[in-house]
Amino acid sequence: MKHIAFIMDGNGRWADNHGKTRQFGHEKGSENVYDIFLSCINLNINTATFFAMSSENMNRPKEETEFISILLNNSIKRHLPDLIENKIKFKVIGDTSHLSSTILETISHAEHLTSKYERYKLNIAYNYGGKWDILNSIHTLLKNNVEISLDNISSHLSTGSDFPDLIVRTGGYKRLSNFMLWQAAYSELIFLDTLWPEFSSDDVSGILDNYRSIKRKFGKLIND
Repeated sequence: MKHIAFIMDGNGRWADNHGKTRQFGHEKGSENVYDIFLSCINLNINTATFFAMSSENMNRPKEETEFISILLNNSIKRHLPDLIENKIKFKVIGDTSHLSSTILETISHAEHLTSKYERYKLNIAYNYGGKWDILNSIHTLLKNNVEISLDNISSHLSTGSDFPDLIVRTGGYKRLSNFMLWQAAYSELIFLDTLWPEFSSDDVSGILDNYRSIKRKFGKLIND
């Protein structure tokens, strides 16, 4: 497996279960991201994408969305030295236009300093939607007078042609919630009841063991 993506669901419910605020739940969930990413790297998965905030999530109370943006800013600053030391390419995908200039500068700085790395990649999907991604790709093609084709749309998506082999959703719900709609065409899908703050490296190992038993056909016939 080269690329795994996570729909990180359950922070709020985890907080409710522990008698804590939603902000506390988001904070615990944010703390779990980099640990899970390192687990993926240790299992020889080169790229991991984490769905932190959907386009639709931006309709939540401003206090909550601003808190999550601050968590993103603080997390980038905290982990940047490790990203550089381990030569990990970092990227935020999604519509970041609403973010403050301070947070945009943090993102730009981290992306610039890690842009030359290619072996390992960490993507954070923030204010991201699969529909937005497709539309943005088409707008880019039109702007640059490039033919609109399946291959060109794919290569101009937010992650380029680097599609996830596997998408994992925690929290019990069995839906994509507008995540990587184009890229997920032939991704394997796993839905877990585990809430994101409780998701662990052992869960990643178990998922990888299960994935290895899957024969991916991409619509073709293969010999059993």
